Amino acid sequence: MDNYGLQVDIARKIFLQYDLEQLASKFHLRADENYLYLTYLNTPCRIDRYTGSIEQHKENRWQECREYSRVMTIYDLLCYHKGDVLPALSGQWCTVGTFIVAGITETETYTKKFAEKFDGHLQELKTACQSLNGELLEPMAGAALTCCFPVTAFFSVLLQFWEGDEEFPPKLLLLWDRNTDKLLRFETTFYLQGDLLEQLREAFI
Repeated sequence: MDNYGLQVDIARKIFLQYDLEQLASKFHLRADENYLYLTYLNTPCRIDRYTGSIEQHKENRWQECREYSRVMTIYDLLCYHKGDVLPALSGQWCTVGTFIVAGITETETYTKKFAEKFDGHLQELKTACQSLNGELLEPMAGAALTCCFPVTAFFSVLLQFWEGDEEFPPKLLLLWDRNTDKLLRFETTFYLQGDLLEQLREAFI
């Protein structure tokens, strides 16, 4: 097992130390005697009450998910905030740099490869966004595409895409609710960004 697999198992054990009934109530999760249920990026998921493992429903069956970025994002969304009441989102969008004290403030180096792949294929990108349950919005700030993705029922991110022209290269940007840092560690925003963009690339035709 590699280090990522070891971290998944450690996180699973830590998750079991939380009050699962309180988490189900706080995040309005469906629950039964064996699992807590949620939808993550349009994929039905469930968390085993006894092992803490995350399963996702794919190919008409439940399968254990050990994808590091996805597992850590789901655990963080449920466990990072310590209060009893779900923190309210502001409805104001901002870049990830808003949450930085020191270090990287932009993510364009990472998103550049996705922007280049989608450039010139706007309709295909729209279709891929909708396949992940993204809601296409009126384009903002001159973007060719603006799409809101419900990561879970209680948290969303906004994607904007500008096509390239003779003056500027294509650009892709993820925006976050201004209160994101109440729900996620800063590092986890990168896990979520990577997971979303990889799924979008897989859905891209």
